Amino acid sequence: MTRNVLSPDLTVRGLNDWAKMQLERLRVALGSDTSSQPAFVLAQAAKLAEEVGELQAEVLGQAGYQRATKNQCFTAESMSRELADVMICVAILASSHDIDLGKALASKIEAINARHESNA
Repeated sequence: MTRNVLSPDLTVRGLNDWAKMQLERLRVALGSDTSSQPAFVLAQAAKLAEEVGELQAEVLGQAGYQRATKNQCFTAESMSRELADVMICVAILASSHDIDLGKALASKIEAINARHESNA
């Protein structure tokens, strides 16, 4: 099997497309069309919460707020992995709801920009 190597300049569209593919892989691995079932969506939301918790631990570790007994090494590389995990979970969750992340992000950024322009 040939591995598809993605560019580090991955676009939101590319992430969206990959998430659709991953959603199909999960569907096959679970043996049914579970991607549309509430249990699958809830599991993806729980996975997202788990990954956000790991990112939070990473942020706390880099800020020096983790217990000394935690002998993890908090680095920019380990934070990048946790950020990627969060983004992947978001993309899969969006894909399970047929949400186009590119459109959603563009719309949200426009709203934020409009809010700041009206306050200027």
